Amino acid sequence: MRWPASTVLGVIPAVYFVFVAAEFALMTHLALQATADGRSALLVGLLASSLWAGILLASTVAHAAVQRLGHARVFVGATAAAVAATVSVALHGHVGGWVAGAFVLGLGGGWVWVAGESWLAEAAPPAQRGLLVGLFETAVGLGLMTGPALVPLMRAADVAPPVASAGLMGLALVVSLVLLRVEPPGAPGTAPAAATPPAVTRRAQALGLLAVALLSGLMEGGVSALLPSISMRLGQSLEGAAWLGAVIGAGSALMQPPMGHLADRFGVRRITLLAWAVVLLTNAVLLAAAADPGAVLWGVGFALGGVGGAVYTLMIVELGHRLGGAALVRAIGVLVMAYSLGTALGPTLGGVLFDAGGLPGLALALLLLSAIGLGVTHRVLRPAPPPTPG
Repeated sequence: MRWPASTVLGVIPAVYFVFVAAEFALMTHLALQATADGRSALLVGLLASSLWAGILLASTVAHAAVQRLGHARVFVGATAAAVAATVSVALHGHVGGWVAGAFVLGLGGGWVWVAGESWLAEAAPPAQRGLLVGLFETAVGLGLMTGPALVPLMRAADVAPPVASAGLMGLALVVSLVLLRVEPPGAPGTAPAAATPPAVTRRAQALGLLAVALLSGLMEGGVSALLPSISMRLGQSLEGAAWLGAVIGAGSALMQPPMGHLADRFGVRRITLLAWAVVLLTNAVLLAAAADPGAVLWGVGFALGGVGGAVYTLMIVELGHRLGGAALVRAIGVLVMAYSLGTALGPTLGGVLFDAGGLPGLALALLLLSAIGLGVTHRVLRPAPPPTPG
């Protein structure tokens, strides 16, 4: 028995929510445990870097794996690899093994990310692609919020977080098995893939969208990592800073579907430019209030975490409109790589800027970055030419 292609529109976001929640519950626990054991900040950072290194490496080869094995096998196999990595971490307390496990977990997460997102973008009806991709990104955002929140709950229930994470990852694997019985993209009876442009055109499109994704990752990654810490440096309590982090995550989770829906109705180009304009205005407000931001940080965090993160979502929608098949998988792999690189670099660059110029210096840099993002998007996402008469 085969399931219809539309099955992936529900299964992939559900699996990825559980996957991301398990992933970040484990990574949060490892960071806290390493800190409690007296390990250096460098080692704690190495744990996080190992995860993102795995994601970056996976995104560079995911298109080849999908082309050879298919979306479903890559998705399920990568989830199985993540289960193995999580179980291995749960079985021992060796920090070197934690770093290796985080790297394998990142590999699995990167393959699941590219295979799942490209499959969903291709399976979504064009008129609803923005909304459906937005819902997928909401599932990711909710997973990012849920994972860390599970850690204290697991401790309160006297359950070892790595064991609970392994159980959740196993659940994700079981549900993902449904995908093995789904009609693959391009199978008879499924929607036809978008026309694939020549190789030179594909490269030009990918490079332009890559730049937009990198800028989006720099913006969102830097904000989500730094604003809670900055609020504490400006006198906010630990609890208040934690709630600010939740507000940023809520913006990322809640703003994706409406931005995608607007893109379905008014076009990706218009809404992406609108998103950058909102980000530009938000950073201008932050710069104006930098001397004493107070509650302004909450609104800034929500807007930059939500609207700034939506830029990446809109790039996925645009690729779904432009490309299909192997070209779509390859382009999304490049986009994930660029976004991940921006997310990894954002906190470090932002920290340097804050140390050098305080909040005004950081706000000015974000303002310039958003202006560049607006300009690059205006150039890359050109309006479609009118049809030739006759």
